[in-house]
Amino acid sequence: LMPCPWPPPPPRNDPWQRRPYNPPSPPCPVMSTLIVTFPLPPARGAVGTPVSSGAPSALEYSYLLSPDGQSMGSHATALAAALPLPSGAGAEVVGVLPFEALSWHQVDLPKGITAGSPRLRAVLEGLLEDRLLDDTDALHFAVQPQARSGAPIWVAVCDRSWLRMHIQALEAAHRPVSRLVPELSPG
Repeated sequence: LMPCPWPPPPPRNDPWQRRPYNPPSPPCPVMSTLIVTFPLPPARGAVGTPVSSGAPSALEYSYLLSPDGQSMGSHATALAAALPLPSGAGAEVVGVLPFEALSWHQVDLPKGITAGSPRLRAVLEGLLEDRLLDDTDALHFAVQPQARSGAPIWVAVCDRSWLRMHIQALEAAHRPVSRLVPELSPG
């Protein structure tokens, strides 16, 4: 991704540059990006954990609002309904999953299975069932981008209800998540 040349460079006074070979590009669209970190789930059986700590309305999100998708803007912590709204064409909300909420597993996808395969989840459940502590029905699986069959790939696993709770809380606050990204990833 090339940075947007804004402001545009000043015109050159070179007579040979009167008619540029490439026409000038249109101005870059200004799109803002809201980057939101999902809070960690409360520890199971944690002593002293308030009952309301898991309620979506009581969760505070750390956020960063980038005015152009490339530079840092305002940042703070707020409830979902109080998060700033991204604006402009192409504005998006990016959910960041903390590394403590993910477990990473490397597996070899069998031949014929790709990221878009309808059997992918069943294959991943079979490959990972001995490595996971929780029931696979309670988990969400995400494969690395550009995953190819017959090659080792990384699979991120997290609690499905925790992920759904945050996505729904942001949607209810009119800030639907357009992308999910891990805070850290292997490799």
